Amino acid sequence: MFIKRLFCFFCLSALSMNSWADDYADLHASVARLNPDLQIIIVAETPMIGILKVVINTGETIYMSADGNYFLAGNLYQNTIEEGFLNLTEVDQQQSRKEIMQSPIADKAWVFNALGETKASITVFTDVDCYYCQKLHSEIAQINALGIEVRYLAFPRAGIGSSSYQVMVDAWCAEDPNDFLTKAKQRAQAGMPPLASPTACDNPVADHFALSQTLALTGTPAMILETGELWPGYLPADELARRLGIN
Repeated sequence: MFIKRLFCFFCLSALSMNSWADDYADLHASVARLNPDLQIIIVAETPMIGILKVVINTGETIYMSADGNYFLAGNLYQNTIEEGFLNLTEVDQQQSRKEIMQSPIADKAWVFNALGETKASITVFTDVDCYYCQKLHSEIAQINALGIEVRYLAFPRAGIGSSSYQVMVDAWCAEDPNDFLTKAKQRAQAGMPPLASPTACDNPVADHFALSQTLALTGTPAMILETGELWPGYLPADELARRLGIN
């Protein structure tokens, strides 16, 4: 169901750019030759004549000639007197992340509220077995005290059905999900076995994981700001606040 909803989101994005991927048979054929599992989600023109932006179902963007015979992987930059130096690929991806993070799935999160006034909110894709996720969470009280709300989404890097996946399912279904997630990370860091599983429940962990794949995330923690900007990796609480512009 999540994949269908996400596909509809991309379809609407494509319509907003007045560019349907189905109109480009040569591009579809070229991408299929690369890997039969790859699918084109969005095709759009770029400022470079004859070069099209192609977003595939992994969340990655490539640039292709209209006949599909040539493509480039990487970022597209603009450097003009009027606009200056600009990473157009990141601008597009930032807007896409911003819109995706407003989806109902992203709204289902473990929320650690800021103390007092909320000065900033970040969404963090996390894994209980990730050392830097554990390190970041060990500073959650300090982060919250600085006025930063932290919203966790699950990214069990070992995949669906793994032990870390099950721990995050259990955390969601626990009587106190935030406390369970905190203790799960502490126990994993200490090399202790996970807590006993609570009663099973409907949970968004698999959908969170699918979302991480669509965003082409490759590691944890991965922080996404309200602007859609992506900050990969760990940041100490004070540095996080500084980069967010919080005094």
